[in-house]
Amino acid sequence: MISLLAKPVSAVWLLLMLATGLSWWLGLDQGAAADQQGDYRYISSSLIIIAFIKVRIVIRYFMEVRQAPLALKLVCDAWVVLVCGTIIYLYWFGIAPAVAAI
Repeated sequence: MISLLAKPVSAVWLLLMLATGLSWWLGLDQGAAADQQGDYRYISSSLIIIAFIKVRIVIRYFMEVRQAPLALKLVCDAWVVLVCGTIIYLYWFGIAPAVAAI
């Protein structure tokens, strides 16, 4: 049991669980308060960013990209940043205002 906890993947798993707990807390407790204050977009954006941080961790540690050549690491990181940035941009400036205007 001790040898299992000493592996780096155990620390990564714990980090993923903490990020999941933070997402749950933000979505559950802070969401009700945000509805009253109108700050729900900040919380939603935080949840999206946490999700993509988790995606990057999974790509690096569970898809073995951490041992890949630098070019593949950069491509994977660029993909995560591009997709996350695009989703947040569309959420704030793209599709949502057009739908709200209807």
